[in-house]
Amino acid sequence: MWLTQLLERNRQCFPGRTALVDEQRAVTWDRFHDRTLELARGLAELGIGRGDRVAVLSKDRIEVLETYFALARLGALFVPLNHSLAVPEVAGIVARVGAVAVFGESELLDRHPELPGSVRLRMAFDKPAFEALGRVAPERALPAVADTDPVAVLHTSATTGQAKGVTVDSASFRAIALGWLVSARPTDDIVMVNCCPLYHGSMVVSLTYMAAGATIVLMPGFTPQRALAAVERHRATHMWLVPQMLRFTLQAKGADRTDLSTLREVLYGAAPMPLDVYEEAVRRLGCGFRQVYGMTEVGGPFVTLGPDEHPAPGDVTARIPCGRVIPGMSARAVGSDGAELPGGETGEIVVRGPGVMRGYWNDPEATREIDLDGWIRTGDLGFVDEAGRIHLVDRTKDVIIRAGQNVYPSEIERALMSHPAVRDAAVVGMPDEDYGEVPLAYVVAEPGTGTVELLGHVSRLLAPYKRPRRVEFIEQVPRNPAGKIIKKLLRA
Repeated sequence: MWLTQLLERNRQCFPGRTALVDEQRAVTWDRFHDRTLELARGLAELGIGRGDRVAVLSKDRIEVLETYFALARLGALFVPLNHSLAVPEVAGIVARVGAVAVFGESELLDRHPELPGSVRLRMAFDKPAFEALGRVAPERALPAVADTDPVAVLHTSATTGQAKGVTVDSASFRAIALGWLVSARPTDDIVMVNCCPLYHGSMVVSLTYMAAGATIVLMPGFTPQRALAAVERHRATHMWLVPQMLRFTLQAKGADRTDLSTLREVLYGAAPMPLDVYEEAVRRLGCGFRQVYGMTEVGGPFVTLGPDEHPAPGDVTARIPCGRVIPGMSARAVGSDGAELPGGETGEIVVRGPGVMRGYWNDPEATREIDLDGWIRTGDLGFVDEAGRIHLVDRTKDVIIRAGQNVYPSEIERALMSHPAVRDAAVVGMPDEDYGEVPLAYVVAEPGTGTVELLGHVSRLLAPYKRPRRVEFIEQVPRNPAGKIIKKLLRA
């Protein structure tokens, strides 16, 4: 099983090298391997075995990954939970997957005193019982687990509705990692600060760099100051974050006084990179940038754009493409009939390959809806250019149909964001008696910025039918932890 092989290989190749770091401690590859084996034996003693689902409710820390790998050794499935979910939301996920145990941090577990009846075990990472788990367990034989056995139920970011449980196997993680190793060519001397949570598909980025022998630095939640301190303290070579995190980091007090000279590459994904943020980051950080385009249902990151393919700073007309699909995976744009479109024509991006999910957990209807003759429908509109690079235009569900014409909110958002006073923007459709739908813009801007000023700016960049009918000024655009705009809240 690939996750176990990853640990065995890295223990053999880099035994004394640091594998994981959090704000409490660090572990070497040798110790990470052994602790995972101890935990697997301890979990087996507690009656957890093949096919059982175990929920994990924690901020990012070493014990999270130790638990994931230990459960995988047993053929049990880890179910990461978003720790910011409300009590009914957590209970709903635990009930839907039939979790037999919940592991996590005491503070978070205490918020959920009552969980569905399937849960027979609760254990806190920060209590002595977890530390002792497996230390005295007999050296029992562990089951043989195949790469095709399910290993996790990862939940989608749910920007449009209830999160779905995505069932993946170890073969999916392996396929994505091997394709990424060929495309991005990470080396074993990398130290990567992971600003993204370990409870959804972005976790796979960390797994791919762990496969190369890199050191992963974990944080219990993102703050700009925490990220800056982690880069300086650990002399990090790489950062993994979303564009809004990068914006906040550049704006943070003390950013110019922090030693970021060791950075070689910033990985970003989950949302488009605003050109003003990109240009400022290039100027101030002086490192390379790598775009990551992924989807939980497809196994994680399946497209990347390397540093040498990013536009030159100052090219304000540039649009940063997502990049090329990694080896082993396939992607294309299709029309409404499912047929592949010629290069340059916009359609829905679909993906297939060994990285794709086994299906949604206990939801065959939703699985059928996302499947297109063996291809996974991403819900993203885009096209493939003459160089094989994928460009995203918008989400299929977000397109505004104005009198029969397609209006893409992301295009309007980019136009608004090009105004120097605009800090963030989101566009949705609102009903209109004459045109069916028209654009409504929500904007976060500097004090004193007016609607007339913004509409005048946009009018110089967009055709009349694309311009917002109305502008609403708000304090913050609602985004999920992955940085994606939660447009259902704006529509409501």
